[in-house]
Amino acid sequence: MPAFVRRAGRAARGPAGVVLVALVVAGCGDDEPAAPAPSDGLPSFGAPVTAAPVAGPGPAGSAELLNRLLSSTDLPGSFTPLPARDPGTGASTDATDPAACVAVLTPVAAQAPGARADAAVQYAGPDFSSIDIDAAAYAADGVGPALATVQRTLRECVGFTDATPPENADDPSITYEVAPFDQPAAGDSSTAYQVLVRADELTLHSAVALVQVGDTLTQIAVTAPESVQPEVLSALTAQQVRRLRGIAGP
Repeated sequence: MPAFVRRAGRAARGPAGVVLVALVVAGCGDDEPAAPAPSDGLPSFGAPVTAAPVAGPGPAGSAELLNRLLSSTDLPGSFTPLPARDPGTGASTDATDPAACVAVLTPVAAQAPGARADAAVQYAGPDFSSIDIDAAAYAADGVGPALATVQRTLRECVGFTDATPPENADDPSITYEVAPFDQPAAGDSSTAYQVLVRADELTLHSAVALVQVGDTLTQIAVTAPESVQPEVLSALTAQQVRRLRGIAGP
């Protein structure tokens, strides 16, 4: 397993998965380099989505929220659960340049503190693929600011680099690129993005849906060594939305 995949995979265990693409670093003065510019061919972010009004009670607490996330029985048999992690913490062992962009690699609850409940699940699949889901429930007046915070970070971090010390001198540099990802509307409000992580000629792809269902914001991420098909993420997202709404069945 290439070293960059190990390092990128460690970082990806944040929101739901992570992505990469080659970045071009351009200087913007003698004192501080500019953030990498997006590669040609990737779309640019448009206007952010806004939160829908919250109607009705959400999950009573973190335990109930966890029970509403997709379980291993909802996924193909080739995906197995990974040890639980605390969704409210950031990727403290990872570093990025610019430093603030490490937030892209963290769950909603870490990016927008103040959630009244949070939960996360992770599943490992074949060929270094993974499915990561994290969710955070807020007070009714906190959903909009939290959704805005996550989207603002994505737009401010369309290109950044990994600043984690390499495990050995032969490790290649890792670059990240963030861009929108085409997905149908889901939940009460939604958007989607992709993260491309590249080192040398190897690339890891993540596609992430950010969805509001009532007072809960959820990130559903699919990560793989090849491009993620849009219909794969949309089907998984629709299934997760039904679970959050308490609808039984696939």
